[in-house]
Amino acid sequence: MVRWLALVLILCNPLVWSSERQTPEGRGPDKQCPLAQLPPPSNRRADFIELLRGLKKLDVSTRDEELYMIFHNEPPRTKLEQFFRLLYYIQKDRAEQIPLEVTPPGITEILLAAKVFTDPSFPNRIQKVELDRERRFTVFFDAPEVRFPLNSGVGFAVYEHGKCQWARELIFYNGFGFRLREKKRNLIAEDFGKVQLFGDFGARHGPIKIDLSYVDLERVEFIDGTDQGIVKSRVADREFKSNPHSFLFRWIGPLIPDSSRQRIDW
Repeated sequence: MVRWLALVLILCNPLVWSSERQTPEGRGPDKQCPLAQLPPPSNRRADFIELLRGLKKLDVSTRDEELYMIFHNEPPRTKLEQFFRLLYYIQKDRAEQIPLEVTPPGITEILLAAKVFTDPSFPNRIQKVELDRERRFTVFFDAPEVRFPLNSGVGFAVYEHGKCQWARELIFYNGFGFRLREKKRNLIAEDFGKVQLFGDFGARHGPIKIDLSYVDLERVEFIDGTDQGIVKSRVADREFKSNPHSFLFRWIGPLIPDSSRQRIDW
């Protein structure tokens, strides 16, 4: 998952060696990644009638075919992509009414009807969604930090750099922000703020071992017609506050972003 680690490893050499942590399969250094073979979470279909009603309450026009294709595209879009595409749909429709603020029960009803969360209780944590004149969304929660277990707590994994990269939770901080735009048929969510991935990331290259728990998300490009995305991330400041690392890695690690293509969902 963290491709920039290859450069970091060359620069840091053995100075960044660190202790190994428990892997998803719990067997020391990774030789394979069984979690990567697990099926994705179930894709529940949206309650389209209730969704239309909720959008009409917000004076959002309901262009049935365009809205329908967000949730009934083949192959099915992931729930994460559906969430961002629904907000982008509202952004486009209410372009003349920006800035825009949506609060409960309006935002809650829409998200529950769209079924864009595998955990149906999560929309109740959202207190407000704002869209400002700069086309930036900001999401406010009922707590300073809200953790969202990925794939019903199982998480997502991919084998890279000799290690099973295991994303377990999304961590949202109050005031989670992002911008949305289209690039041909792909949707891009970018300029993320106050959101991190928590899990078991890093690399195993010979005697060199790097372990990370916290990664900042910066950008996701959802590849149309797939469950894949191009994800840009980098080591989070919280990583250095929570886990020991060498001085050299503390200096170099946050400077180099990673881009990788992978399944992206929650």
